[in-house]
Amino acid sequence: MSKLAAFLLLPLASAFPTRSNHDDLLVHTNLFSVQGIPWPNTTDVRFFGGVPFAEPPVGAARFRPPITKRPTNKTIDASWFGPSCIQYNNGQKTVYSEYLKGFLLTPGQQQSEDCLTLNIWAPRKEGDELLPVMIWIHGGGFTSGGSASPYKYGDRLVRDQGVVVVALNYRLNIFGYPNAAALDGKNLNPGLLDNRKAVEWIYNHIHAFGGDPDRMILFGQSAGGMAVDKYAYAYPEDPIVKGFIAQSGTSSGGNSNDLTYSNFTYVASQVGCSSSRKDEEFACMQKVNASAIIEVYNKYNASANGGQSLAFNPAPDNITSFSNYTDRQLRGRFAKLPTILSQVDNEGASLVPYVPSGPNQTAVNAFTRNIATCPGAQGALARMNFNVPIWRARYFGEWPNLNPFPWLHAYHSSDIPMVFGTSDLLGPNTQIEADTSKYIQSAWAAFARDPEKGLKWPMYDPNGETLVKLGFGNNTGPVLGRGDEFDGLC
Repeated sequence: MSKLAAFLLLPLASAFPTRSNHDDLLVHTNLFSVQGIPWPNTTDVRFFGGVPFAEPPVGAARFRPPITKRPTNKTIDASWFGPSCIQYNNGQKTVYSEYLKGFLLTPGQQQSEDCLTLNIWAPRKEGDELLPVMIWIHGGGFTSGGSASPYKYGDRLVRDQGVVVVALNYRLNIFGYPNAAALDGKNLNPGLLDNRKAVEWIYNHIHAFGGDPDRMILFGQSAGGMAVDKYAYAYPEDPIVKGFIAQSGTSSGGNSNDLTYSNFTYVASQVGCSSSRKDEEFACMQKVNASAIIEVYNKYNASANGGQSLAFNPAPDNITSFSNYTDRQLRGRFAKLPTILSQVDNEGASLVPYVPSGPNQTAVNAFTRNIATCPGAQGALARMNFNVPIWRARYFGEWPNLNPFPWLHAYHSSDIPMVFGTSDLLGPNTQIEADTSKYIQSAWAAFARDPEKGLKWPMYDPNGETLVKLGFGNNTGPVLGRGDEFDGLC
């Protein structure tokens, strides 16, 4: 059993070491002080969990843009993860819930509406050099997920690569993407605004944790990759960060098509907030118990409602998410910063409905094409046309400790443990797997150190040998293929 797996089985009281009074564990910012801990089972990494970057989004702040965190004389207890944002869970089995739980929240992890916090991993202090900062946005379909997820713990990336990793929480499902009529088409996506507020907080305060505010990148996977890419289009003139890595998700994904605000109104009708006046409906929904709201969503049965779906995803407000990304690509309305667009080879295998014998591969291929391959090709070409440094990567790794079924191949999320160095959660790595992970970690960190020149890969050109294949065959490093090798049906 790996150290991380053993740690997850320990009682909480024995899992966490006694706090130290070392100066690097008590960090002072100009808003508050933060008391962290040495990360369990290591003396090399500090951890600060549940660090608030905004005021609690409750009451009148529910469904609204995040409010800047106010100063306090209190010392923040940052000895473990704070609560994750309220999760959507319809109870359906997936390959993740049955076999790959390390991608989900840690068992027992609390949920709360008061969840706008950061989790920071940083090396123990050695000198005054400020380190590159890698800001992680988790996935989960904009409905679930969080930082407290074992395959996404940042300690090994920090220890092995000498960077600071910050994982942020952002509002999800109806709390993050209400798309309510009362909002009048503006700021429809407080969850995406949470990401921006977090980046602003990190820029202003990360130096206290040893991070360099002038060397920050955003990276994320799935909905997190979509959020990273959407951020690039939302803040073309003032991105704050210096580069982007979007894994298995681009700006065009995960968008709402509820143009009549019917989903919010339906939930309102189920919790006693029916009103012909949109402002009254909204004000009522801000007062309802949060658990009652998410229960309506969790228990919704489409077949009992004429097949009508109930979903809450980013809606086009033309502030944080846009109705026409093709137009913005043609006009160059995106942050012209170095970007990696990455995906896995068999995205759809774990995303189509779970069947133990394996899904229809034609459906899987179509899903892979639509969620990642074709949007990735379009986004990469747009950047190339404006001479923006752009790289395109595709991950192919298949490993015994990450693949419970041979038909999964390189499935959606399977690249995450490679980036974070956590693939031995359920069993030891093969040597090739360990070396592949170290290479991918080093590539992501090299990009963080110098997004312009840190990578030694050829920049994307659909007609050249520029597609970077990772985990391909028995190669622990990159193998190059034609840039448009997999784009034939786009």
